[in-house]
Amino acid sequence: MATRAKTTRQRDVACIRIGFNSYLLDADKAMQVLKLMRESVECERDYANRKVRYVAGQSPDLELSMIQPSEVAMPQNSLALEDQRW
Repeated sequence: MATRAKTTRQRDVACIRIGFNSYLLDADKAMQVLKLMRESVECERDYANRKVRYVAGQSPDLELSMIQPSEVAMPQNSLALEDQRW
């Protein structure tokens, strides 16, 4: 019976930009986030008359960039985007 050698799988990493903020994610999850976010609109909270009201705006600016794991720098030598699967 042949067994597979356990090798460390290189993860595909993506940087997504939503508005002015950028986030690092696993590439598959990043695509899922963008699929959901392209159906959204920005909103502002308005606290007029002691009631919270949400004022709808425009669709957010979205961007996806595929990056190499070697391009990710983490503070204090911690691993970036550790594999969370068991």
